[in-house]
Amino acid sequence: MMMPFKRQALVEFDSLDSAEHCVTCGGSEPIFIANQQAFFNFSTSQRITRPTNADDPTSKNKVLLLSIQNPLYPISTDVLYSVCNPMGNVLRIVIFKRNGIQAMVEYP
Repeated sequence: MMMPFKRQALVEFDSLDSAEHCVTCGGSEPIFIANQQAFFNFSTSQRITRPTNADDPTSKNKVLLLSIQNPLYPISTDVLYSVCNPMGNVLRIVIFKRNGIQAMVEYP
């Protein structure tokens, strides 16, 4: 889960061994993301919770979040519709500027 205003992200691993390996490797060898050094540590939280019930495998989210960094041409709802509609009937598209361009595309 991205927290851009805190310049942090939470990553949930499927095992403690994988998480420990990430923290160990990140501590012994610098890792850079977008020319900024990334630091890895354990959170006090045991799970990442989201506003939707993402832990329920039967729940389905019908809104897709698109993040577009450094677009080469203007991004409009028509452009996104032509990209997203072949995957399924698009109900709505909302575009907003946050860390580049982001859009929410809603499917039935």
